[in-house]
Amino acid sequence: MEALEIGIRSGFSYHNVWRMLRGSGVEVSRSTVRRYYYKRFPERLGKRGPCLDRSIRIKVFGEVKRLRGLGHSYNKIIREIEEVYGVRLSKSQVSEWLRGIHNPFNGCRIPSIDFLEKTPELAYVIGVVSGDGWAVRKRKGDARIGGMVKDREFIEEFSRCLGQVLNRYPPKPAPIGNGFFRVIVQSKALYDLLRKPIDIEVIRPFVEHCEECMKSFLRGFFDSEGSVSSYGSITCVNTDERLINYVKMLLNNLGIKTTGPHLQMKRGTPFFSKKRGKTYRTRKDAYSLYIRTCSRLKFYELVGFTIKKRQQRLEEYLRRLGRLNMPPSQTSPQTLSSTPISTSHSQYRISGMAAGGTRTHDRRVHSPECYQLHHRGHRYEFADFR
Repeated sequence: MEALEIGIRSGFSYHNVWRMLRGSGVEVSRSTVRRYYYKRFPERLGKRGPCLDRSIRIKVFGEVKRLRGLGHSYNKIIREIEEVYGVRLSKSQVSEWLRGIHNPFNGCRIPSIDFLEKTPELAYVIGVVSGDGWAVRKRKGDARIGGMVKDREFIEEFSRCLGQVLNRYPPKPAPIGNGFFRVIVQSKALYDLLRKPIDIEVIRPFVEHCEECMKSFLRGFFDSEGSVSSYGSITCVNTDERLINYVKMLLNNLGIKTTGPHLQMKRGTPFFSKKRGKTYRTRKDAYSLYIRTCSRLKFYELVGFTIKKRQQRLEEYLRRLGRLNMPPSQTSPQTLSSTPISTSHSQYRISGMAAGGTRTHDRRVHSPECYQLHHRGHRYEFADFR
């Protein structure tokens, strides 16, 4: 401590005192010298100024590397950065950036929305999180994006797309019991993009970037919120009416006709969850959107489902009607009935009327062609439907 006191009295900085002590064979840490130095001279402890925003530092970092690649000197790089960004860099900071000692990313792969690439994988993630996924911020400030489903192929595709978007290895789906799998990642940029309620104007540039992005968004949304019945009815349900209307607009842009949104369930209605085996009470109004019968084939060709059982159910429906002339896929379910079904739900109702059955109104027949044939009481093949 005497040597330390002498160095400080001589006017040396704590860093130079530490170097002299190390050169004299005294093993002492720099933090110890620094703490003792500022304990003697507290007035010399200057406060650090406000740090620049990470997104600005990353832009400056990229510009520094570009200018150095052009052969500019450190002084010229510092002057040009100050002229363009109004930020004065030190030579040591430029040197440490270029030598790879420091990096403004600091483990953050995507610092803000501006650095997200407009890709179909990102559009799929937006579709999934807009449905059953979540985007939350914990008390410690961690922004988390995740999803929990039972379908393995669905969670694996969601994991793959998250890995592509965040430029990392895909997170491994973790089984959590009752047949559910969960995937969670931390990303502030994705949280700012996907926090609920979903801001349509924020996600619009990423969803409507190209036709493939629109298809990927719709596939992710219908994987999360959609369903296919045994008679081919394709529906999706969500509590955000603005989001349902946006999905309807995208489907119409692809030439897929829809009906709705319809009020599926009012707020406060009790319902039984088959997944959980419990009865819940809705906290919001739920709205549904239906794909018209004449557009089911186009939906299958353009959007489809990642979940195999839904995709296979839709394939079997189209194949029964002769709309899909393709051999059964190897992944088609073997538990389906071997008895050929020649009529759909609406065709069965029309056949019963023609045979003298009771005239009933089927609200699930949405297309104009089906409606006219329903009230004429005639039987036509579905191959004639457009």
